[in-house]
Amino acid sequence: MAEGVVVTVPEPGIAVVELAHGKVNALDSAMYDAIADVFDTLSDDAEVKVAVLTGRGRIFCAGNDLNEFRVMDATSGEVQMRRVRRALFNMIDCAIPVVGAINGPALGSGFGLTAACDVVVASEKATFGLPEMNVGVLGGGRFTARMLPQQAMRRMFFTAESVDAETLQRWGAPIEVASHDEYFELAMQRARTIAAKSRYAITLAKQSLNGCEPLDLKRGYELEQTFTVRLSEHPDSKTAVETRMAQMAGKART
Repeated sequence: MAEGVVVTVPEPGIAVVELAHGKVNALDSAMYDAIADVFDTLSDDAEVKVAVLTGRGRIFCAGNDLNEFRVMDATSGEVQMRRVRRALFNMIDCAIPVVGAINGPALGSGFGLTAACDVVVASEKATFGLPEMNVGVLGGGRFTARMLPQQAMRRMFFTAESVDAETLQRWGAPIEVASHDEYFELAMQRARTIAAKSRYAITLAKQSLNGCEPLDLKRGYELEQTFTVRLSEHPDSKTAVETRMAQMAGKART
């Protein structure tokens, strides 16, 4: 267990990463370091194929610890921003997919953590907000733009008003919303579907998608094809092809 972050492996191939820092899971320097270290470690764990990120208690993550902002200046602020970037980009660059199981409010950098996930399942009790301008800081817009159209993101940013999960979904966020009793099991179902696949294929797919995201269609597809060729040489690829062909042959006979 890193400080404020609890990692368990409840099922083969699936790691549950739980934010567990006080009542609201506020992010301070130690929490950012812990998040970065956890996802760095998971990248190297050959036994884990997918991570599920959630929060302990009623709140997923209320954002940054405001006590650190009270004493922040230009010098200490740059150090802190590097910590924030390391945590978020270690999530994005993690070798395995990250499924967000958002149990409650995800505010500020908590919304950033949500946007850094590969798949998101939210409780009906989850809310999302960018309160930065209300506390004298900026940031969060670029990550939110991974999930929402520009004008929806800008509305959230300029008003600093939170919205519920169904509203976020209606505005275009590619999330699944489930009852509070069912959201975590749904997130685990998504994780199990991923974990049933070859870890080598999963990690190549994650690298491929991350590499393609900032590219135009032509260059992105060319890059993606290089990963297809790499995967095709691996024994797991041949096994997958043979299994699928056998399944198709079985269906043709029935």
